[in-house]
Amino acid sequence: MLHGYARWSEGCIGKGTAGKGLHEYDQAQETGRHTDNIIHEVAAIVWGANTLLLGFILEVPCNSNQGLVIVAALVGIFMSRYVLQIHWLAKINQKKAHELARKIEQEQSFPYKLNNQIYENYPKEGPGFILIKSLTRVFYAAWALVILHALRCLLSA
Repeated sequence: MLHGYARWSEGCIGKGTAGKGLHEYDQAQETGRHTDNIIHEVAAIVWGANTLLLGFILEVPCNSNQGLVIVAALVGIFMSRYVLQIHWLAKINQKKAHELARKIEQEQSFPYKLNNQIYENYPKEGPGFILIKSLTRVFYAAWALVILHALRCLLSA
C-alpha cells in the first residue's frame, strides 16, 4: 500500500513507464531544490555561530585565559571549513539529480526542457559558491587575527 506523496503521484501520473519517468523527474527536481536549502541553512547557522562566537571572543581581556580563546578560534575555523565541505558534498548530489532530470527531459521528449535550458545558460562556476568562499575566507582571516592576538597576549604575560 502506498502512502502520502507516493500514493498521490501514483494516481496523478499513472503506472506506466512514462509515469515512472515523470515520478523520477519530480524527485530529481526536488532533490536539486532541497540541496540548495541544505547549503543555505548550514551557511546561515555556521556564519551566525561564527559571528556570535567572535563577539564573545573580542570581549576577552588580554590577562584572561588565552588558551581557551585559541581553542574557540580553532573551532571557528573548523566550522567555517564545514560550510565549504557541506557545499561540496551537497553539490555532488545536486549535480547527479540535475543530470538525471536532463536525461529524463530528453527521453520523455519534454517540449521546454527546463533543466537543459538552465544548464546551458547558468554560469558553471556558480556565483553563489564564489560568495561562500569569499565569506569563508573573511572568517578564516578574522580567526587568524584572533589567534595572533591571543598568542601576543600569552607572550607578553
